[in-house]
Amino acid sequence: MGAMVPEDVYALSGVADPRLRPGGGEVAYVVWWIDGEDKEYRSAIWLTAADGSTAPRQLTSGAKRDSSPRWSPDGTRLAFTSSRGEQKTSQLYVLPLEGGEARKLTDLKEDPSELAWSPDGTRIAFASRVRDEGYEEEDERKRAPRRFTRLNYKLDNVGWTGDRRQHLFVVDVDGGETAQLTSGDFEDSSPAWSPDASDIAFVSARDDDWDTKLASDVYLVASAGGEPRRVTAGDGGCGSPIWSSDGSTIAFTYSEGTLDWPRHGQVAVISPDGSGMRVLTADLDRNCTPHPPLREPAWDGDRIVFAIEDGGNTHVYSVAAAGGAPERLVGGEQSVNGYDAAGGTVVYTATSATSTGELHAVDKQLTHHGAPFTQAHTFSEPERFTARSEDGSEVDCWIVRPTAFEEGRRYPTLLSIHGGPFTQYSTGFFDEFQVYAGAGYAVVYANPRGSSGYTEAWGRAIRGPSSGEGPGWGTSGTRTGSRQPARSARSTTSSRRTARATSSGRSRASSVRSCTTTSMRGSSTHRRRTRRRSRRRS
Repeated sequence: MGAMVPEDVYALSGVADPRLRPGGGEVAYVVWWIDGEDKEYRSAIWLTAADGSTAPRQLTSGAKRDSSPRWSPDGTRLAFTSSRGEQKTSQLYVLPLEGGEARKLTDLKEDPSELAWSPDGTRIAFASRVRDEGYEEEDERKRAPRRFTRLNYKLDNVGWTGDRRQHLFVVDVDGGETAQLTSGDFEDSSPAWSPDASDIAFVSARDDDWDTKLASDVYLVASAGGEPRRVTAGDGGCGSPIWSSDGSTIAFTYSEGTLDWPRHGQVAVISPDGSGMRVLTADLDRNCTPHPPLREPAWDGDRIVFAIEDGGNTHVYSVAAAGGAPERLVGGEQSVNGYDAAGGTVVYTATSATSTGELHAVDKQLTHHGAPFTQAHTFSEPERFTARSEDGSEVDCWIVRPTAFEEGRRYPTLLSIHGGPFTQYSTGFFDEFQVYAGAGYAVVYANPRGSSGYTEAWGRAIRGPSSGEGPGWGTSGTRTGSRQPARSARSTTSSRRTARATSSGRSRASSVRSCTTTSMRGSSTHRRRTRRRSRRRS
Protein backbone atom coordinates (compact mmCIF):
# COMPACT_ATOMS: atom_id res chain seq x y z
CA MET A 1 0.00 0.00 0.00
CA GLY A 2 1.22 3.47 -0.84
CA ALA A 3 0.20 7.08 -0.50
CA MET A 4 -1.64 8.80 -3.34
CA VAL A 5 0.36 10.59 -6.02
CA PRO A 6 -1.05 12.86 -8.76
CA GLU A 7 -1.02 10.11 -11.40
CA ASP A 8 -3.39 8.04 -9.25
CA VAL A 9 -6.34 10.19 -10.30
CA TYR A 10 -6.47 8.13 -13.49
CA ALA A 11 -7.31 5.07 -11.39
CA LEU A 12 -10.23 6.70 -9.57
CA SER A 13 -13.80 5.49 -10.02
CA GLY A 14 -17.13 6.12 -8.39
CA VAL A 15 -20.87 5.47 -8.51
CA ALA A 16 -23.85 7.79 -8.93
CA ASP A 17 -27.52 8.22 -9.84
CA PRO A 18 -29.17 5.09 -8.34
CA ARG A 19 -32.72 4.34 -9.56
CA LEU A 20 -34.97 1.63 -8.12
CA ARG A 21 -36.73 -0.68 -10.56
CA PRO A 22 -40.51 -0.42 -10.13
CA GLY A 23 -41.67 -3.54 -8.30
CA GLY A 24 -38.50 -5.42 -9.16
CA GLY A 25 -36.23 -5.14 -6.13
CA GLU A 26 -33.30 -4.04 -8.28
CA VAL A 27 -31.43 -0.79 -8.71
CA ALA A 28 -29.74 0.63 -11.79
CA TYR A 29 -26.83 2.98 -11.22
CA VAL A 30 -23.89 4.60 -12.99
CA VAL A 31 -20.24 3.63 -12.55
CA TRP A 32 -17.71 6.19 -13.78
CA TRP A 33 -13.96 6.01 -14.27
CA ILE A 34 -11.19 7.81 -16.15
CA ASP A 35 -9.64 6.67 -19.41
CA GLY A 36 -5.98 7.36 -18.69
CA GLU A 37 -4.97 7.05 -22.33
CA ASP A 38 -7.59 9.39 -23.80
CA LYS A 39 -7.76 11.57 -20.66
CA GLU A 40 -11.55 11.42 -20.66
CA TYR A 41 -14.27 10.28 -18.28
CA ARG A 42 -16.14 7.07 -19.10
CA SER A 43 -19.28 5.65 -17.54
CA ALA A 44 -21.52 2.59 -17.79
CA ILE A 45 -24.83 1.52 -16.29
CA TRP A 46 -24.91 -1.38 -13.85
CA LEU A 47 -27.67 -3.37 -12.15
CA THR A 48 -27.80 -5.05 -8.75
CA ALA A 49 -30.32 -6.31 -6.20
CA ALA A 50 -31.51 -3.67 -3.75
CA ASP A 51 -31.10 -6.15 -0.88
CA GLY A 52 -27.61 -7.26 -1.90
CA SER A 53 -28.73 -10.81 -2.74
CA THR A 54 -27.09 -10.85 -6.19
CA ALA A 55 -23.78 -9.59 -7.52
CA PRO A 56 -23.77 -6.38 -9.58
CA ARG A 57 -23.68 -6.81 -13.36
CA GLN A 58 -22.86 -4.38 -16.13
CA LEU A 59 -25.73 -3.49 -18.49
CA THR A 60 -24.10 -1.13 -21.00
CA SER A 61 -20.69 -1.11 -22.63
CA GLY A 62 -19.39 2.20 -21.34
CA ALA A 63 -17.32 2.62 -24.49
CA LYS A 64 -17.80 6.34 -23.97
CA ARG A 65 -20.38 7.71 -21.54
CA ASP A 66 -23.63 5.96 -20.64
CA SER A 67 -25.62 7.80 -17.98
CA SER A 68 -29.04 8.89 -16.63
CA PRO A 69 -30.72 5.47 -16.23
CA ARG A 70 -34.52 5.86 -15.96
CA TRP A 71 -36.95 2.96 -15.59
CA SER A 72 -40.17 2.65 -17.55
CA PRO A 73 -43.22 2.63 -15.25
CA ASP A 74 -43.62 -1.14 -15.66
CA GLY A 75 -39.91 -1.81 -15.05
CA THR A 76 -39.37 -3.69 -18.33
CA ARG A 77 -37.23 -1.07 -20.11
CA LEU A 78 -34.46 1.30 -19.16
CA ALA A 79 -33.97 4.66 -20.86
CA PHE A 80 -30.52 6.24 -20.75
CA THR A 81 -28.26 8.65 -22.60
CA SER A 82 -25.18 7.50 -24.48
CA SER A 83 -22.55 8.77 -26.91
CA ARG A 84 -21.49 6.01 -29.28
CA GLY A 85 -19.20 5.54 -32.24
CA GLU A 86 -17.95 8.75 -33.77
CA GLN A 87 -20.85 10.87 -32.56
CA LYS A 88 -19.89 13.68 -30.20
CA THR A 89 -23.42 14.30 -28.96
CA SER A 90 -25.23 11.95 -26.60
CA GLN A 91 -28.54 10.47 -27.73
CA LEU A 92 -31.50 8.88 -25.98
CA TYR A 93 -31.64 5.06 -25.94
CA VAL A 94 -34.07 2.47 -24.55
CA LEU A 95 -32.87 -0.97 -23.44
CA PRO A 96 -35.30 -3.91 -22.96
CA LEU A 97 -34.33 -5.78 -19.80
CA GLU A 98 -35.60 -9.15 -21.03
CA GLY A 99 -33.02 -9.14 -23.82
CA GLY A 100 -32.12 -7.33 -26.99
CA GLU A 101 -30.08 -4.36 -28.08
CA ALA A 102 -30.55 -0.79 -26.94
CA ARG A 103 -32.53 1.23 -29.48
CA LYS A 104 -31.70 4.84 -30.33
CA LEU A 105 -34.70 7.19 -30.17
CA THR A 106 -33.19 10.55 -31.06
CA ASP A 107 -30.84 12.26 -33.47
CA LEU A 108 -30.14 15.49 -31.63
CA LYS A 109 -27.56 18.21 -32.18
CA GLU A 110 -27.26 18.80 -28.41
CA ASP A 111 -27.16 16.37 -25.49
CA PRO A 112 -30.49 15.28 -23.94
CA SER A 113 -30.88 15.44 -20.16
CA GLU A 114 -33.47 15.11 -17.37
CA LEU A 115 -35.31 12.12 -18.85
CA ALA A 116 -38.88 11.50 -17.67
CA TRP A 117 -41.16 8.62 -18.74
CA SER A 118 -44.86 9.25 -19.31
CA PRO A 119 -47.06 7.31 -16.84
CA ASP A 120 -48.24 4.93 -19.59
CA GLY A 121 -44.69 4.24 -20.80
CA THR A 122 -45.29 5.41 -24.37
CA ARG A 123 -43.34 8.68 -24.36
CA ILE A 124 -40.26 10.24 -22.79
CA ALA A 125 -39.88 13.93 -22.03
CA PHE A 126 -36.42 15.47 -21.80
CA ALA A 127 -34.53 18.75 -21.95
CA SER A 128 -32.04 19.74 -24.63
CA ARG A 129 -30.49 22.89 -26.02
CA VAL A 130 -31.61 24.34 -29.36
CA ARG A 131 -28.85 25.84 -31.48
CA ASP A 132 -29.15 29.04 -33.44
CA GLU A 133 -28.95 28.38 -37.18
CA GLY A 134 -25.58 30.14 -37.22
CA TYR A 135 -24.04 26.98 -35.75
CA GLU A 136 -24.64 25.23 -39.07
CA GLU A 137 -21.66 27.15 -40.43
CA GLU A 138 -18.75 24.97 -39.33
CA ASP A 139 -16.10 27.59 -40.08
CA GLU A 140 -16.27 29.91 -37.08
CA ARG A 141 -14.55 32.67 -39.07
CA LYS A 142 -17.56 32.82 -41.40
CA ARG A 143 -20.17 32.96 -38.65
CA ALA A 144 -21.96 36.22 -37.98
CA PRO A 145 -20.94 37.95 -34.72
CA ARG A 146 -22.90 36.92 -31.66
CA ARG A 147 -25.18 39.63 -30.25
CA PHE A 148 -26.67 39.17 -26.80
CA THR A 149 -29.12 41.45 -25.01
CA ARG A 150 -29.45 39.42 -21.81
CA LEU A 151 -27.00 38.90 -18.96
CA ASN A 152 -27.60 35.16 -19.11
CA TYR A 153 -25.61 34.25 -22.22
CA LYS A 154 -22.83 31.87 -21.10
CA LEU A 155 -22.28 29.26 -18.38
CA ASP A 156 -19.25 27.39 -17.06
CA ASN A 157 -19.04 23.83 -18.44
CA VAL A 158 -21.93 24.59 -20.82
CA GLY A 159 -20.61 27.33 -23.07
CA TRP A 160 -22.74 29.80 -24.97
CA THR A 161 -26.39 29.78 -23.91
CA GLY A 162 -27.70 33.05 -25.36
CA ASP A 163 -28.02 31.40 -28.77
CA ARG A 164 -28.52 27.85 -27.41
CA ARG A 165 -31.49 28.05 -25.05
CA GLN A 166 -32.64 24.87 -23.31
CA HIS A 167 -36.18 23.64 -24.01
CA LEU A 168 -38.41 20.62 -23.46
CA PHE A 169 -39.06 17.80 -25.92
CA VAL A 170 -41.18 14.65 -26.09
CA VAL A 171 -40.37 11.55 -28.14
CA ASP A 172 -42.48 8.42 -28.74
CA VAL A 173 -40.76 5.32 -27.40
CA ASP A 174 -41.98 3.22 -30.34
CA GLY A 175 -40.60 5.62 -32.92
CA GLY A 176 -41.67 8.87 -34.50
CA GLU A 177 -40.63 12.47 -34.58
CA THR A 178 -39.25 14.32 -31.59
CA ALA A 179 -41.65 17.14 -30.69
CA GLN A 180 -40.43 20.40 -29.14
CA LEU A 181 -42.80 21.58 -26.38
CA THR A 182 -41.31 24.93 -25.33
CA SER A 183 -39.54 27.71 -27.17
CA GLY A 184 -38.43 31.31 -26.84
CA ASP A 185 -35.57 33.18 -25.19
CA PHE A 186 -35.88 31.19 -21.96
CA GLU A 187 -34.17 28.38 -20.05
CA ASP A 188 -36.55 25.44 -19.42
CA SER A 189 -35.68 22.39 -17.31
CA SER A 190 -36.87 19.57 -15.02
CA PRO A 191 -39.84 18.05 -16.90
CA ALA A 192 -42.24 15.96 -14.78
CA TRP A 193 -45.41 14.26 -16.07
CA SER A 194 -48.77 14.57 -14.33
CA PRO A 195 -50.23 11.14 -13.41
CA ASP A 196 -52.83 11.39 -16.19
CA ALA A 197 -50.13 12.45 -18.70
CA SER A 198 -52.09 15.56 -19.70
CA ASP A 199 -49.55 18.07 -18.38
CA ILE A 200 -45.82 18.35 -17.84
CA ALA A 201 -44.54 20.45 -14.96
CA PHE A 202 -41.22 22.19 -15.52
CA VAL A 203 -39.06 25.06 -14.27
CA SER A 204 -38.51 28.30 -16.12
CA ALA A 205 -38.22 32.07 -15.75
CA ARG A 206 -40.39 33.89 -18.29
CA ASP A 207 -40.81 37.45 -17.10
CA ASP A 208 -39.42 40.15 -19.38
CA ASP A 209 -36.59 40.78 -16.90
CA TRP A 210 -35.94 37.15 -16.00
CA ASP A 211 -32.19 37.41 -16.49
CA THR A 212 -31.86 40.27 -13.98
CA LYS A 213 -34.67 39.37 -11.58
CA LEU A 214 -33.20 35.89 -11.19
CA ALA A 215 -36.40 34.26 -9.99
CA SER A 216 -37.68 30.94 -11.33
CA ASP A 217 -41.11 29.31 -11.25
CA VAL A 218 -42.92 26.05 -11.72
CA TYR A 219 -44.91 26.02 -14.96
CA LEU A 220 -47.30 23.58 -16.61
CA VAL A 221 -47.50 22.87 -20.32
CA ALA A 222 -49.89 20.47 -22.04
CA SER A 223 -48.06 17.32 -23.09
CA ALA A 224 -49.55 17.78 -26.57
CA GLY A 225 -48.15 21.32 -26.72
CA GLY A 226 -49.49 24.75 -25.89
CA GLU A 227 -48.80 27.93 -23.95
CA PRO A 228 -47.09 27.39 -20.56
CA ARG A 229 -49.06 28.37 -17.43
CA ARG A 230 -47.27 29.62 -14.34
CA VAL A 231 -48.06 27.82 -11.07
CA THR A 232 -45.89 29.59 -8.47
CA ALA A 233 -45.87 33.27 -7.56
CA GLY A 234 -42.56 34.49 -8.95
CA ASP A 235 -41.19 35.47 -5.54
CA GLY A 236 -38.23 33.11 -5.27
CA GLY A 237 -36.23 30.33 -6.83
CA CYS A 238 -38.14 27.14 -7.70
CA GLY A 239 -36.74 23.86 -8.95
CA SER A 240 -37.22 20.12 -9.49
CA PRO A 241 -41.03 19.66 -9.52
CA ILE A 242 -42.45 16.17 -8.98
CA TRP A 243 -46.14 15.12 -8.83
CA SER A 244 -47.89 13.12 -6.14
CA SER A 245 -49.38 9.85 -7.40
CA ASP A 246 -52.95 11.22 -7.27
CA GLY A 247 -52.04 14.42 -9.12
CA SER A 248 -53.31 16.68 -6.35
CA THR A 249 -49.93 18.06 -5.29
CA ILE A 250 -46.62 19.11 -6.79
CA ALA A 251 -43.53 18.96 -4.58
CA PHE A 252 -40.60 21.17 -5.54
CA THR A 253 -37.57 22.94 -4.14
CA TYR A 254 -37.92 26.58 -3.17
CA SER A 255 -35.61 29.37 -2.07
CA GLU A 256 -37.18 32.52 -0.68
CA GLY A 257 -36.66 35.91 -2.30
CA THR A 258 -34.78 37.21 -5.31
CA LEU A 259 -31.36 38.90 -5.31
CA ASP A 260 -31.21 38.05 -1.61
CA TRP A 261 -28.64 35.28 -1.41
CA PRO A 262 -27.74 33.13 0.27
CA ARG A 263 -30.97 31.46 1.33
CA HIS A 264 -31.61 27.86 2.25
CA GLY A 265 -33.26 25.73 -0.38
CA GLN A 266 -36.45 24.21 1.04
CA VAL A 267 -38.90 21.49 0.07
CA ALA A 268 -42.36 22.88 -0.63
CA VAL A 269 -45.71 21.66 -1.97
CA ILE A 270 -48.40 23.40 -4.01
CA SER A 271 -51.61 22.50 -5.81
CA PRO A 272 -51.41 22.44 -9.63
CA ASP A 273 -53.77 25.43 -9.72
CA GLY A 274 -51.26 27.49 -7.73
CA SER A 275 -53.07 27.45 -4.41
CA GLY A 276 -52.00 26.25 -0.98
CA MET A 277 -48.22 26.55 -1.20
CA ARG A 278 -46.51 25.34 1.98
CA VAL A 279 -42.82 25.05 2.93
CA LEU A 280 -42.23 21.75 4.77
CA THR A 281 -38.60 21.95 5.88
CA ALA A 282 -38.08 25.41 7.42
CA ASP A 283 -37.72 24.01 10.96
CA LEU A 284 -34.62 22.02 9.93
CA ASP A 285 -32.74 25.28 9.29
CA ARG A 286 -30.47 23.44 6.88
CA ASN A 287 -29.96 23.73 3.13
CA CYS A 288 -32.19 21.17 1.38
CA THR A 289 -30.71 21.76 -2.08
CA PRO A 290 -27.13 20.43 -1.77
CA HIS A 291 -24.39 21.54 -4.11
CA PRO A 292 -23.67 20.00 -6.53
CA PRO A 293 -27.32 19.06 -7.15
CA LEU A 294 -28.28 15.43 -6.46
CA ARG A 295 -31.75 14.98 -7.98
CA GLU A 296 -35.37 16.08 -7.62
CA PRO A 297 -37.21 15.20 -4.39
CA ALA A 298 -38.75 11.71 -4.51
CA TRP A 299 -42.31 10.85 -3.52
CA ASP A 300 -42.62 7.66 -1.47
CA GLY A 301 -46.27 7.19 -0.59
CA ASP A 302 -47.42 10.24 1.35
CA ARG A 303 -43.87 11.31 2.17
CA ILE A 304 -41.26 13.28 0.24
CA VAL A 305 -37.61 12.18 0.33
CA PHE A 306 -34.87 14.77 -0.08
CA ALA A 307 -31.23 15.52 0.81
CA ILE A 308 -29.73 18.13 3.13
CA GLU A 309 -26.31 19.57 3.90
CA ASP A 310 -25.43 19.27 7.57
CA GLY A 311 -22.08 20.15 9.09
CA GLY A 312 -19.95 18.83 6.24
CA ASN A 313 -22.17 15.81 5.63
CA THR A 314 -24.92 15.29 3.07
CA HIS A 315 -27.79 13.21 4.47
CA VAL A 316 -31.17 11.94 3.30
CA TYR A 317 -34.42 12.91 5.04
CA SER A 318 -38.13 12.50 4.47
CA VAL A 319 -41.09 14.66 5.44
CA ALA A 320 -44.83 14.06 5.29
CA ALA A 321 -46.54 16.03 2.52
CA ALA A 322 -49.18 17.00 5.07
CA GLY A 323 -46.49 18.53 7.29
CA GLY A 324 -44.67 17.51 10.44
CA ALA A 325 -41.13 16.95 11.65
CA PRO A 326 -38.67 15.72 9.00
CA GLU A 327 -37.14 12.30 9.68
CA ARG A 328 -33.55 11.35 8.94
CA LEU A 329 -33.22 8.24 6.77
CA VAL A 330 -29.47 8.26 6.04
CA GLY A 331 -26.91 9.90 8.34
CA GLY A 332 -23.31 9.36 9.36
CA GLU A 333 -19.97 10.88 8.40
CA GLN A 334 -20.47 10.67 4.64
CA SER A 335 -21.48 12.72 1.64
CA VAL A 336 -24.48 11.32 -0.23
CA ASN A 337 -24.35 12.12 -3.96
CA GLY A 338 -27.42 10.24 -5.17
CA TYR A 339 -30.47 8.43 -3.78
CA ASP A 340 -33.84 6.90 -4.61
CA ALA A 341 -36.81 5.76 -2.55
CA ALA A 342 -39.88 3.66 -3.34
CA GLY A 343 -42.15 1.41 -1.31
CA GLY A 344 -40.17 2.07 1.86
CA THR A 345 -36.86 1.02 0.25
CA VAL A 346 -34.07 3.59 0.20
CA VAL A 347 -30.82 3.25 -1.74
CA TYR A 348 -28.08 5.82 -2.05
CA THR A 349 -24.58 6.43 -3.36
CA ALA A 350 -22.05 8.15 -1.12
CA THR A 351 -18.38 8.84 -0.54
CA SER A 352 -16.50 9.07 2.73
CA ALA A 353 -13.07 10.35 3.66
CA THR A 354 -11.52 7.03 2.64
CA SER A 355 -14.04 5.68 0.11
CA THR A 356 -14.28 6.90 -3.48
CA GLY A 357 -17.99 6.08 -3.60
CA GLU A 358 -20.24 3.03 -3.42
CA LEU A 359 -23.92 2.07 -3.59
CA HIS A 360 -25.68 1.41 -0.28
CA ALA A 361 -28.98 0.32 1.14
CA VAL A 362 -29.82 1.84 4.51
CA ASP A 363 -28.39 -1.18 6.36
CA LYS A 364 -25.64 -2.48 4.06
CA GLN A 365 -23.11 -1.66 1.35
CA LEU A 366 -24.17 -3.11 -2.01
CA THR A 367 -21.09 -2.54 -4.20
CA HIS A 368 -17.30 -2.54 -3.95
CA HIS A 369 -16.24 -0.98 -7.25
CA GLY A 370 -13.57 1.17 -5.59
CA ALA A 371 -12.05 -1.61 -3.49
CA PRO A 372 -9.01 -2.28 -5.73
CA PHE A 373 -8.04 1.38 -5.51
CA THR A 374 -8.66 1.87 -1.79
CA GLN A 375 -6.93 -1.39 -0.86
CA ALA A 376 -3.85 -0.35 -2.83
CA HIS A 377 -3.48 3.00 -1.07
CA THR A 378 -3.00 4.39 2.39
CA PHE A 379 -5.23 7.36 3.17
CA SER A 380 -5.04 9.96 5.90
CA GLU A 381 -8.31 10.13 7.84
CA PRO A 382 -9.38 13.77 8.36
CA GLU A 383 -9.84 14.74 12.01
CA ARG A 384 -12.68 17.10 12.80
CA PHE A 385 -12.08 19.76 15.44
CA THR A 386 -13.73 22.99 16.51
CA ALA A 387 -12.16 26.44 16.40
CA ARG A 388 -13.79 29.14 18.51
CA SER A 389 -14.01 32.68 17.21
CA GLU A 390 -13.52 35.73 19.42
CA ASP A 391 -17.30 36.06 19.83
CA GLY A 392 -17.66 32.43 20.92
CA SER A 393 -18.88 31.09 17.59
CA GLU A 394 -17.76 27.56 16.78
CA VAL A 395 -16.31 26.78 13.36
CA ASP A 396 -16.13 23.23 12.03
CA CYS A 397 -12.55 22.45 10.93
CA TRP A 398 -10.63 19.42 9.76
CA ILE A 399 -6.96 18.50 9.60
CA VAL A 400 -5.55 15.90 7.22
CA ARG A 401 -2.15 14.84 8.54
CA PRO A 402 0.65 13.62 6.27
CA THR A 403 0.18 9.99 5.31
CA ALA A 404 3.47 9.07 6.99
CA PHE A 405 2.79 11.32 10.00
CA GLU A 406 5.12 10.93 12.99
CA GLU A 407 4.17 12.39 16.35
CA GLY A 408 6.53 15.15 17.47
CA ARG A 409 7.62 16.23 13.99
CA ARG A 410 6.59 19.47 12.32
CA TYR A 411 5.14 19.48 8.82
CA PRO A 412 4.42 22.15 6.21
CA THR A 413 0.71 22.91 6.31
CA LEU A 414 -1.69 24.06 3.62
CA LEU A 415 -4.77 26.08 4.57
CA SER A 416 -7.48 25.41 1.98
CA ILE A 417 -10.41 27.83 1.60
CA HIS A 418 -13.51 26.68 -0.25
CA GLY A 419 -15.21 28.82 -2.86
CA GLY A 420 -18.84 29.63 -3.22
CA PRO A 421 -18.98 31.06 -0.65
CA PHE A 422 -22.34 29.35 0.09
CA THR A 423 -20.99 25.81 -0.19
CA GLN A 424 -19.44 23.45 2.33
CA TYR A 425 -16.35 21.32 2.60
CA SER A 426 -17.76 17.82 2.87
CA THR A 427 -16.76 14.62 4.59
CA GLY A 428 -16.54 12.91 1.21
CA PHE A 429 -13.41 11.66 -0.53
CA PHE A 430 -11.09 14.49 -1.57
CA ASP A 431 -8.33 13.20 -3.83
CA GLU A 432 -6.47 16.53 -3.84
CA PHE A 433 -6.01 16.51 -0.07
CA GLN A 434 -4.87 12.88 -0.10
CA VAL A 435 -2.23 13.72 -2.72
CA TYR A 436 -1.01 16.59 -0.53
CA ALA A 437 -0.87 14.25 2.47
CA GLY A 438 1.05 11.71 0.43
CA ALA A 439 3.59 14.41 -0.45
CA GLY A 440 4.20 15.16 3.24
CA TYR A 441 1.87 18.10 3.77
CA ALA A 442 -0.79 18.61 6.40
CA VAL A 443 -4.02 20.22 5.18
CA VAL A 444 -6.35 22.33 7.30
CA TYR A 445 -9.78 23.29 5.99
CA ALA A 446 -12.95 24.68 7.52
CA ASN A 447 -16.53 25.80 6.97
CA PRO A 448 -16.39 29.41 8.20
CA ARG A 449 -19.20 31.96 8.21
CA GLY A 450 -20.81 32.10 4.80
CA SER A 451 -20.69 28.31 4.36
CA SER A 452 -23.75 26.19 3.71
CA GLY A 453 -24.55 23.14 5.83
CA TYR A 454 -25.38 25.17 8.92
CA THR A 455 -28.03 27.71 9.91
CA GLU A 456 -29.25 30.23 7.37
CA ALA A 457 -27.93 33.01 9.61
CA TRP A 458 -24.47 31.41 9.42
CA GLY A 459 -24.59 31.41 5.64
CA ARG A 460 -25.82 35.01 5.46
CA ALA A 461 -23.36 36.36 8.02
CA ILE A 462 -20.89 37.63 5.39
CA ARG A 463 -23.40 39.43 3.21
CA GLY A 464 -22.28 42.96 2.45
CA PRO A 465 -24.54 45.94 3.09
CA SER A 466 -26.92 47.14 0.41
CA SER A 467 -29.08 50.22 0.22
CA GLY A 468 -31.05 50.65 3.41
CA GLU A 469 -29.30 47.84 5.27
CA GLY A 470 -27.21 47.99 8.40
CA PRO A 471 -23.51 47.18 8.84
CA GLY A 472 -21.82 44.63 6.62
CA TRP A 473 -20.01 41.46 7.51
CA GLY A 474 -17.19 41.54 10.03
CA THR A 475 -19.01 43.92 12.36
CA SER A 476 -20.67 43.16 15.63
CA GLY A 477 -24.02 44.01 14.07
CA THR A 478 -23.78 41.19 11.56
CA ARG A 479 -22.38 38.66 14.01
CA THR A 480 -25.39 38.97 16.25
CA GLY A 481 -27.56 35.94 15.70
CA SER A 482 -25.00 34.16 13.53
CA ARG A 483 -23.32 32.04 16.16
CA GLN A 484 -22.92 28.54 14.88
CA PRO A 485 -24.88 25.97 16.90
CA ALA A 486 -24.03 22.30 17.03
CA ARG A 487 -24.88 20.27 13.99
CA SER A 488 -28.47 19.11 13.57
CA ALA A 489 -29.62 17.16 16.59
CA ARG A 490 -30.64 14.42 14.19
CA SER A 491 -27.09 14.10 12.84
CA THR A 492 -24.39 11.69 13.87
CA THR A 493 -21.99 13.59 16.12
CA SER A 494 -19.74 10.82 17.38
CA SER A 495 -16.76 11.95 15.30
CA ARG A 496 -16.93 15.60 16.32
CA ARG A 497 -13.67 16.67 17.92
CA THR A 498 -12.89 19.85 19.81
CA ALA A 499 -9.49 21.38 20.37
CA ARG A 500 -8.81 19.37 23.49
CA ALA A 501 -5.49 17.91 24.57
CA THR A 502 -4.25 14.93 22.60
CA SER A 503 -2.57 11.93 24.17
CA SER A 504 0.79 13.63 23.76
CA GLY A 505 -0.34 16.55 25.93
CA ARG A 506 -0.64 19.00 23.05
CA SER A 507 -3.96 20.28 21.77
CA ARG A 508 -4.98 19.81 18.18
CA ALA A 509 -5.14 23.56 17.89
CA SER A 510 -1.51 23.88 18.96
CA SER A 511 -0.60 21.00 16.67
CA VAL A 512 -2.14 22.85 13.76
CA ARG A 513 -0.29 26.02 14.78
CA SER A 514 3.05 24.20 14.91
CA CYS A 515 2.46 22.73 11.46
CA THR A 516 1.50 26.16 10.15
CA THR A 517 4.59 27.76 11.68
CA THR A 518 6.79 25.33 9.82
CA SER A 519 4.86 26.05 6.63
CA MET A 520 5.36 29.79 7.04
CA ARG A 521 9.07 29.33 7.68
CA GLY A 522 9.39 27.48 4.40
CA SER A 523 7.04 29.70 2.48
CA SER A 524 9.74 32.10 1.23
CA THR A 525 11.55 29.21 -0.43
CA HIS A 526 8.27 28.09 -1.97
CA ARG A 527 7.62 31.61 -3.25
CA ARG A 528 11.09 31.80 -4.82
CA ARG A 529 10.55 28.50 -6.59
CA THR A 530 7.13 29.62 -7.77
CA ARG A 531 8.54 32.87 -9.15
CA ARG A 532 11.27 30.95 -11.00
CA ARG A 533 8.70 28.60 -12.52
CA SER A 534 6.51 31.55 -13.51
CA ARG A 535 9.44 33.27 -15.24
CA ARG A 536 10.28 30.09 -17.14
CA ARG A 537 6.69 29.76 -18.36
CA SER A 538 6.61 33.36 -19.52
